[in-house]
Amino acid sequence: MKNYHTHVAVPQGGYLCAVTRADWERVAAAPGMIPCFGVHPWHAAEVEPAALAFELDQWLARFPTAGVGETGLDNSPQHRATHEAQLLLLHIHLGAAFRHERTVHLHGAQAWGELTEILRARHRQGTLPRCLLHAWNGSHELARELLQLGCIFSVGLRELRHPRAAERYARIPEGRLFPETDDCPETWEQTLALLAALRGPLPLC
Repeated sequence: MKNYHTHVAVPQGGYLCAVTRADWERVAAAPGMIPCFGVHPWHAAEVEPAALAFELDQWLARFPTAGVGETGLDNSPQHRATHEAQLLLLHIHLGAAFRHERTVHLHGAQAWGELTEILRARHRQGTLPRCLLHAWNGSHELARELLQLGCIFSVGLRELRHPRAAERYARIPEGRLFPETDDCPETWEQTLALLAALRGPLPLC
């Protein structure tokens, strides 16, 4: 099983996601990893959108197996002030992922509802790429709608240790929920064990 969302190259391989534009060279060069190019919403105000859109298209053309991300929205108090910049970059990333037929890794801190509305609108327009919702901690009802939009999910040890973890994850179908370590590669074995323990005999979505 590969690691579906990490910022550190790991022995099991998987998706190595950039956080800033300066990360792209590093993730592209990491052996055994699938690079993902993007700018995290925490850094949305640090880039020029038009230049990023041009570069992202170039890099995805150069790396035909690469993904897009990390991108998304963060409505937590410390990042809310850059919401408009986050939104603009999110649509740049989603557009690039759609044009190049790549998976986009989405961050949604205190923003899963708003993100779902955006994905729903793109689905109606026929411009929704394949989406992975990283560190998923939303409700079962929201997960069921996102599954209908073709989304997949990844979770790490932090999410799996939540008191409502079994409720959130046990009903997500096989092949739609995957393990991740984010920036904590040392949690891999614990993540695999806890994810297996939590997926009980509840009905699927």
